[in-house]
Amino acid sequence: MKKFLSVTALAVALAACATTPTEPVFPNTEADYPAFTVTAALETPVMTSEGDSADDPAIYINPNGGGFIAATDKQSGLYIYNLDGTQREYMALGTVNNVDLREGFIYKGKPHVLMVMSNDEINAIETRLYDTSSDTFITPVGARLATGTLSPYGICLGKSVNDTYHVGVTTKAGIYEQHIISEIDGKMGLRKVRDFSTGSKTEGCAFDDRSRYVYIAEEEGGLYRYPASPSGKDAQTVLAKVGEYGLAADFEGVTIYESGVDAGYVIVSAQGNNSYGLFALPSMEYAGRFTIGDGVVDGTSTTDGIAATSTSTANFPKGFLIVQDDIDDTSLSEGRKKQNVKIVDWRDIEDGLAN
Repeated sequence: MKKFLSVTALAVALAACATTPTEPVFPNTEADYPAFTVTAALETPVMTSEGDSADDPAIYINPNGGGFIAATDKQSGLYIYNLDGTQREYMALGTVNNVDLREGFIYKGKPHVLMVMSNDEINAIETRLYDTSSDTFITPVGARLATGTLSPYGICLGKSVNDTYHVGVTTKAGIYEQHIISEIDGKMGLRKVRDFSTGSKTEGCAFDDRSRYVYIAEEEGGLYRYPASPSGKDAQTVLAKVGEYGLAADFEGVTIYESGVDAGYVIVSAQGNNSYGLFALPSMEYAGRFTIGDGVVDGTSTTDGIAATSTSTANFPKGFLIVQDDIDDTSLSEGRKKQNVKIVDWRDIEDGLAN
């Protein structure tokens, strides 16, 4: 009996030293972590390209509750949608894969919303600006920023305490690079400040500007947290490994739903079983898993990019989640599938977590 207690105590001590915030229950099947189902409130029109096209969204909400959604068509360019899902603009930017944005970027003495997009076909970061005063999108001087031998696959944008903008770039080779992006002598410029290995193919990433962390999804590895500061020593904290908490590979899109000074959720798309995992902040403990089923619009499957906002809008008082859908129900066949993005009311997700 004493020997049994000693082994148990040792196991508890070892578990306390683990880098994962919460240890998953084994055998750790999907049944151990059942998913609740929500439905999408809105969807955008399908993108023009056939096959694998829609990939990653980003959201801007202005102080009046208006704004836009940006979403990449990795075959041809960037779509801009109104918050009701209708199309506003299309920019033929080529093979841009992921997109992110932040407001307040100073260009020619005025604040703008900065959008950054990754393009691993030509090894470049593409930039565009949104002028809030004129409600127009503009192309800055030096909009295309070469990344040398690095092929940017995923991309995320963060803002530091001193209003410095940091671009995080992920790659199929498992290398993460971080750059400061700014206006230099009247044109866009990059300065590399950091790089490290994430292990293997990596795409989704998201900065939490409040707590100064960056979250990165290694597709067949796991969901990780790193200090956002280049002086953060690249220390890795594991939120989940692939296969844990009922989340199946690939891990794809990552986003933050903010609440208060450091609360909210990290959300990751688990492409292998059409689900989305939520991890509570600041504890990073597993909070739940959900799927998006058929409702007013069709459900989602095999999701790549995702984005969330907690900012209130007319239709969504607690914000919303937007996700890429692999095949819209208007598609004629898998071979000729069309893709779009779906919008989920955060209140539905909140209700699912509470039940």
